[in-house]
Amino acid sequence: MPRKDPEARKAYQKAYAQRNREKAYESVKAWRLENPEKRAEQHKRYTQKHPEKAVEKTLRWKLKNPERAAEVSRVTRLKNKDRIVANKAIYRARKTQRVPTWLTPFDKLKIRCIYAVARMLTRENGEPWHVDHIIPLHGKAVSGLHVPSNLQILRAKDNHLKNNRFEAGHV
Repeated sequence: MPRKDPEARKAYQKAYAQRNREKAYESVKAWRLENPEKRAEQHKRYTQKHPEKAVEKTLRWKLKNPERAAEVSRVTRLKNKDRIVANKAIYRARKTQRVPTWLTPFDKLKIRCIYAVARMLTRENGEPWHVDHIIPLHGKAVSGLHVPSNLQILRAKDNHLKNNRFEAGHV
């Protein structure tokens, strides 16, 4: 194995890992257990560089391991109950402030229907769908309203990628 040529070294390492899959897996697993801080930093850099892949990978894992995902979610909620309650209260307050008084009963019915369609898509497709505010309720540059014309139905992974952003020209 030529030590100076990085491409040759990479090819050798890949071939070695394929020949010794179990050993390579155990080695990586041991390193991750011994270096949780470095692993967390690697993961953070990767998710910042490839947010779409990170979201997709998480959703794939959740679909493959629904019981484990539910348990992780439950434990996380229990550990962070105070923070979750506070965030929900803030969200409800902001949403309430963003509902205009001029909404008609028909507008409110349209909003309920949009949420019902999102629930139906989740149930029928086996993947989560969200109701997203096109212009976020509390954006950095601009804030939208909780009205039917500002709502759209998105797959959960697309909504997570959008986050709390609004791009002019996407309306």
